[in-house]
Amino acid sequence: MPLFRNIHHNPDFFVDPQKFDPSRFEDVVRPNTFMPFGNGVHACPGNELAKLEMHVMIHRLASQFRYEVVGSQGGIEYGPFPIPSHGLPARFWKQESTN
Repeated sequence: MPLFRNIHHNPDFFVDPQKFDPSRFEDVVRPNTFMPFGNGVHACPGNELAKLEMHVMIHRLASQFRYEVVGSQGGIEYGPFPIPSHGLPARFWKQESTN
């Protein structure tokens, strides 16, 4: 398994790789420098479904709900994928309709 964190944080491929900057992917990136679903014969077979599900979920959350992070933000653990050290508790509530 390639170390995706090392690839995704390589300064040879990305300017200021430690900074969270999703706009860096607006332009086409070099092949094999961004592999959130693996690559080649080991690529995730459900990657297109996963991306569609994420788009639907984010759209629903952003358009119909309000949210806030609850508690402190205690850092990130890498093993091999980044996750919040103590989880990311959040509170969601239904957004009031403007109609």
